[in-house]
Formats: sequence, structure tokens, C-alpha cells
Amino acid sequence: MVFQLLWTQAVVDPLGEMVARNFVDHLANRDLDRTTALLSAKVNFDGKVVEGEEARSAFLQRTFAAHPASIRFSRVTVMTGPQAVARFGRPPARLGTLNLDRALVVLARRKIGGLVLVLEEEDRIPGRWRVVALTD
Repeated sequence: MVFQLLWTQAVVDPLGEMVARNFVDHLANRDLDRTTALLSAKVNFDGKVVEGEEARSAFLQRTFAAHPASIRFSRVTVMTGPQAVARFGRPPARLGTLNLDRALVVLARRKIGGLVLVLEEEDRIPGRWRVVALTD
């Protein structure tokens, strides 16, 4: 009963879910331009804050170069920020201040480990979801 209530409390924004899944696909395909386009102007990469289009692109290029193996995600789960907090607890402090009440959290599972993304809807453009934080 508690499990059912947890998952029926809030509905994931369909547009936000689409952006989240597209980001995971672009990342897996190492599509630098499309991946960078779905990042917020300021992104926290597991404690390292990167700002500006060129800096974000350069950071992703270095990350792709450092991890040449193919990237495959076996399962992608998208939930609201409050659902994620109820299920997993608060995010690590290294991710900084996140507005989880208005965020989506994505769990992208790999064979070993995975990726956690936090997306927020930009205030000035409703429906425009962007990745603001990533961690593993």
C-alpha cells in the first residue's frame, strides 16, 4: 500500500521525461552537441561545477576521451524529486543546492553502476527541462 501511494503521489512531466531519456540516449551515443544542448547553463558534474557552453562541451569531450568503452544503459527510470527523496533520501552534499520539489531525477542503470541525473525546468521558459546535476 505504501509503495502504491509513493508512485501515485506525483506524475512525471511527460516533456521532462522525454528530455531526460533523450539526454541519456545522446550521452550513450557520445553525441557531444546534442548532449551539451540539454545541459543547463551551470551544471554540477559530481561536485565539479561547470559554467558556459564551451566549458561544458570541453568537459564532456574530456570525459568521453577518458572513457573510450561503449556506454550502454539497461534501464532508465524517471521520477519526481520528492519521489526520489522518499525512496533514496537526500542527494549527496557535493551536488550542491538542488530544488528537488520541482525537479526530475533519472536513474540510468548500467551493467555495473549507473548514472543519476537531476533535471530542473527553467523558470523563464516553461517546459524547457535541462540537466543541472550528474553523479554516479
